[in-house]
Amino acid sequence: MIGERDPLLHWGSGVVALGALGMLAAAAAILPRHIDSGARIGRHVLAGGLAIVCLSVVEVLIALIPLRRGEVWAFWAAAAPPVVMGVPVVIVDAVYVAPPNLLATLVPQVLGLAVSTAGLALCGMSLFRPASPNP
Repeated sequence: MIGERDPLLHWGSGVVALGALGMLAAAAAILPRHIDSGARIGRHVLAGGLAIVCLSVVEVLIALIPLRRGEVWAFWAAAAPPVVMGVPVVIVDAVYVAPPNLLATLVPQVLGLAVSTAGLALCGMSLFRPASPNP
């Protein structure tokens, strides 16, 4: 393990956590609206919104605890949600959100993905750099 003293890892993991909060923009667009949980589609929308919230919270915890400590598995665990959930949600929203709401919906999500990617890049530079030869 690299440890918490590596500044790239320290800053990168914090940036990943901040970017994970950007994924909450999709949930924020879903959950405040009146959802008829008695209807099938309402239950699915509610479940999707809550799943995004849960995934974002787990992403923040992974970024701030094991990734910050330098655990390599945590890098891959932190990289999965933006790829598996973040990008597809942005694509679906870009296709189906009404034009008047498109900018307000996509900007926070895309910024969250960009911030997460920057944080992962910082962490990756720390975790995967070649070992320096010992004199």
